[in-house]
Amino acid sequence: MRLRFRFVLWVAALCLVSVQLPAAAATPASESIAGLNAKFLDVMKNGETLGYAGRYKELEPVLNQTFDFGEMARVSAGRYWNDMTDAEKQALVEAFTSYSVATYASRFKSYAGQKFEVLGEEPGPRKSVRVNNQIVRSNGEAIRIDYLMRENGGALKIVDVYLKSSISELATRRSEFGSVLSKSGVDGLVAALKQKVGELAKEGQTASAE
Repeated sequence: MRLRFRFVLWVAALCLVSVQLPAAAATPASESIAGLNAKFLDVMKNGETLGYAGRYKELEPVLNQTFDFGEMARVSAGRYWNDMTDAEKQALVEAFTSYSVATYASRFKSYAGQKFEVLGEEPGPRKSVRVNNQIVRSNGEAIRIDYLMRENGGALKIVDVYLKSSISELATRRSEFGSVLSKSGVDGLVAALKQKVGELAKEGQTASAE
């Protein structure tokens, strides 16, 4: 079973050359995103040497620290989450996390002359903070990738990502996950995510960065 994830489309654009954070915007949320961008940059610069497995290993702890994958999996599962057992929830969160890390590890293969810019932040819904961020390609084209962050366990973590400032990653996933859950249940969704991880691993080993 295959899933169509728009997530990979914008991740493919993140080929970085530098990270810029205005001094006035050096708040905890913006600093967190700047740190994430810096890690992406480091992995991109060393992408071919590290290989897929090395990129995955480098990115995994940073992504787990910066993203609230548990909350993102819960929201993506929608109404089906409340009907899951604790074991099913844990399996879904683990598969969701692996898929997310694999996506970045697969796409961040090489360095292609673009740059990250943290533009600032604004209040979001339910005591969240939205960090406005963009990728500027070598031809000057800017692509907005904004992050919604909310406190969890005393730390601000990413709970959603917005492409072009308006396309919610969680809204897209919720629709896609719901379709699989309604037909195949939690086991079917976990299996689909694991299949995607395998496919991304192959892409990360053989294909060139977009």
